[in-house]
Amino acid sequence: MNSERSLHDSVVRDLAWVIASPPLIQGQIDICNWTDSAFWQNERCHFQPHLLDVDTKPTALHQFLFQQRDQRLGHRFETLLSYWFNNNDRYQIIAQNLQIQDTERTIGEFDFIVNDTVNNKYQHWEVACKFYLGIGDTKEISNWHGPMLQDRLSAKYKQMQTRQSQLSILPASFASLEKLNIQIDQHICLMKGRLFYPVNEASRQSPALISSKHQQGWWARPEEFTRRFKQQNLRWYLLSKNQWLAELHFKPDDPGYNTEQLLELFLSKPSNRPVCIAGFKPEQATNNEITRGFLVAKDWASELIIDDNTCLLYTSDA
Repeated sequence: MNSERSLHDSVVRDLAWVIASPPLIQGQIDICNWTDSAFWQNERCHFQPHLLDVDTKPTALHQFLFQQRDQRLGHRFETLLSYWFNNNDRYQIIAQNLQIQDTERTIGEFDFIVNDTVNNKYQHWEVACKFYLGIGDTKEISNWHGPMLQDRLSAKYKQMQTRQSQLSILPASFASLEKLNIQIDQHICLMKGRLFYPVNEASRQSPALISSKHQQGWWARPEEFTRRFKQQNLRWYLLSKNQWLAELHFKPDDPGYNTEQLLELFLSKPSNRPVCIAGFKPEQATNNEITRGFLVAKDWASELIIDDNTCLLYTSDA
């Protein structure tokens, strides 16, 4: 059962998604523990009474979120995760966003250092919230890109696994950890989000590294979108970035767009930047979205060339 669907407040639903959604990558990889779905389902069960309570009076949660100066999606995710750490009995935050300096430059930042009071361990958590679209052979991890093509799943995984999670073993970190009077016992990596597959792909195949339980969506160019959805009686909402986390609820007083209207609106915009959309069936008994995807321009990523050695990205200027 989706833990967000019974909640009414949109921020509380996002908090529930941050806790309950399955990580994209799971399992022990070298010294890093990529937390699994079972862990988060257990934490969701323990946290459910708090979610139900805060859903009736969400003001404090709203204030906690919106007092953050950086409102980008990744920081929204991190702030909601911080709220979860602060409001359960298991964890104590020792440091958050702790920057490490080497002479005159910053060489890294600890996302979270927490005390796991159940296991009596100090943990370094590196966290990310990512949304990638698969282009070409979706079994290849290098073929998953952010909507603006400037971010890759393969690069982010490598950064978290081999650099960010290893910050505590660098000599420059020793003084900061000594001031906190701790040593890191466990390295935790967390990446949540969704993978979006080509809408016409008959069978969705993901990289071996990706958990089979990951959340999924689709992406489509205008003609593909029309062919797939023109016969379905769907209403569409355009999602702002802050609506990319939990499922959206349909609002009868804001009916959104039908397929033809949405496509006309998309094509009328000069930039044709990818847009995230959610589809509903207004006549169904529940008001939950039934499909989510990205609508992209006709020539989006059409001349994408990846140099795997340098991680440089080239796209057509057309």
